[in-house]
Amino acid sequence: MDRPATTDDASGGPIRPRKAGRRTSVSWIDVVFGVTLGVYVFFIVGIIVANVLLVGGTPLGREQFWESIRDPQVLHAVWLSIWTSSVGAVIALFISVPSGYVLSRYRFPGVRLLDALLDIPIVLPPLLFGISLLVLFQRTFVGPAFLAVGMKFVHEPAGIVLVQVLIAAAYGTRMLKGAFDGFDPRLSAVAQTLGCTRARAFFTVTLPTVRSSVVAALVMIWARALALYGPIIAFVGATSGHTEVMPTRMFLEMSVGRLEAALAVSLMMIVMAAVVLLVVKLVGGGRADEMTRMTRV
Repeated sequence: MDRPATTDDASGGPIRPRKAGRRTSVSWIDVVFGVTLGVYVFFIVGIIVANVLLVGGTPLGREQFWESIRDPQVLHAVWLSIWTSSVGAVIALFISVPSGYVLSRYRFPGVRLLDALLDIPIVLPPLLFGISLLVLFQRTFVGPAFLAVGMKFVHEPAGIVLVQVLIAAAYGTRMLKGAFDGFDPRLSAVAQTLGCTRARAFFTVTLPTVRSSVVAALVMIWARALALYGPIIAFVGATSGHTEVMPTRMFLEMSVGRLEAALAVSLMMIVMAAVVLLVVKLVGGGRADEMTRMTRV
């Protein structure tokens, strides 16, 4: 009787033939993981659906939605949120790349302390961060020093960008540190043996290798900057037509009992975030899954 043919795998061992029609058994841990993911997705989808139903499913909701998207103050808040978060994200990325690289590759006295300090914007309550930044600018030499060179941040749109950069850069630094930790330093070492300088090896070998993480960090930084509320209202206030961003506008609408109007603004933010994530996924191609995982913060 002939035996089924076998082949050798990469390690040299025989590969046993797989029985036809054999199904992989489902373990209890697979069920637990699946249910956990399902519950999480349920709440995310439920939030979006509830917003849509409340805004689009009632006459009052539809009326306040159309009023909101035509309101000049709301449109100004939308534009202010877009340009401040975009500028802040680019600046924060330029801070995050070298910061993450230093924490990953350099070893010097106090590096662990520096690593912990850069986590403060993440673990500190956002409102407390904004209050502390306000104290720094109004009760120390920092504010007058910037005013002396013509730069004003408190109660100004530039202050929104500053708050976004200081908080979002911490998230970007943490993400990119992990990316540089996973990078094989032998690749850049080989480039240097072939005549590259350390700077050229970084920009031509290291950075292109982790470019997917850089794109993911940029998306997460932008999303974090767009959603900031507490530190912004503490540092620059909520002056309509001047420093009022979309999260602030939502709070003001809710404070006067206009829930549908607040949800209308929230739907605008959801659409903006979805469009940005879709564009990045299309541009990133095969790196979409990684970006999706890293931007769920």
